[in-house]
Amino acid sequence: MNSKSNNARTGVVLLCLGLCFALGFITGKKSARPIHIVQTSAGPATIVTNIVTVVQKVSTAENNASTVASEKWSEPEWQRLLALPATLDRNAKLADLLEKLAAVDPARAMALAQAQGNLELRNELVLSALHGWARKSPTDAANWAMALPDSGNRDAALSSVFAGAVAADPNAAIAAGQKLMQQNPGDAISCGSRLIDALCDSGNFSAAAALAVNGSSDQQSAWLGEAFSKWASFQPDAAAQAVQAIDDPQVRNQALHGLVGGWAEADPAGLAQYLGQLPSSADRGQMLGQALKSWVQSDPLAAADWMDKNSNLGPDIDQGAAQAATLESVPTDIAIGLAEGISDPQLRSTTLASVLRDWAYNNLPAAQNYLQTTTDLSPADRKQLSEVMADLARTSPTP
Repeated sequence: MNSKSNNARTGVVLLCLGLCFALGFITGKKSARPIHIVQTSAGPATIVTNIVTVVQKVSTAENNASTVASEKWSEPEWQRLLALPATLDRNAKLADLLEKLAAVDPARAMALAQAQGNLELRNELVLSALHGWARKSPTDAANWAMALPDSGNRDAALSSVFAGAVAADPNAAIAAGQKLMQQNPGDAISCGSRLIDALCDSGNFSAAAALAVNGSSDQQSAWLGEAFSKWASFQPDAAAQAVQAIDDPQVRNQALHGLVGGWAEADPAGLAQYLGQLPSSADRGQMLGQALKSWVQSDPLAAADWMDKNSNLGPDIDQGAAQAATLESVPTDIAIGLAEGISDPQLRSTTLASVLRDWAYNNLPAAQNYLQTTTDLSPADRKQLSEVMADLARTSPTP
């Protein structure tokens, strides 16, 4: 091949490359940001890594843009879903879509929701619209909910409103709720309860507790138990610290009862140990009973062992043991042991009599044998049990 031919081919290649570069430059000027070349000492490996990073960033930006677009209201998608047969999945997608519309056009969203002939779907869509509306304008959404004539529908609507408002901005939700309660004093307690539920459901437990503590006396009675019970179900130690930080003894006691209600269901063993460290009070025995009843149902042997080792708690542990022993779900041998461990003679006799009465209906010979040998029954309880067992013996079929 001669040199002229080589030179010609080389020229053609260079011309093509030049045209491609020019075309890319022109296109790039119209569609992309200017690229600034910066001198760097980085080697080829670093340059390749930087290029990959840029590509990943562009890809991430495109994906984010796609996600944002998918989160917007779409009239064609709404019509497409409506044309499908009704299913739980379809209805959920309709509700999700309508929530997005409500954030920008609540009036139209409500109109579309209330236009549905199926009552269940209509209610679901209304609640979804309120949830979306409240994320942008909690006060307006709450006022719409308060105008509903039916109290059940009103409570459900307020729950959705506060859930949406709290998800967007807890402080704004609290401000809207307080304003609503001021404007509707007759419904303030129920409004506050729905707000406390929403705050707790989103994990804003301290805010819910603060709302309850700072309420009026009537509001405190309704709200303290609710706020601290839910808090203790998830974060008992934090809830307990918040209870102890309350200055007013009466308010603190109400909060403590709420704490016990939630903690007893989540961790009765931990609650019993916590209560055992508190000073003795008129209510500690009843609260210990609540903890021990739950504990005995889940682990009777461990609960009985704890009570035996904490007999120094005196009357308070006696009340707890009495409540636990009389549970129907507690095995008889455990119940007998709990009753026998009560230090107060009269309470021990009363509790033991209750356990023996149930035992007699299930196993009369065993109960009769125990009655003859125990020394823990008062004369009155022994006489009454003897009569009950004699009647059962007469009416029971002969084996």
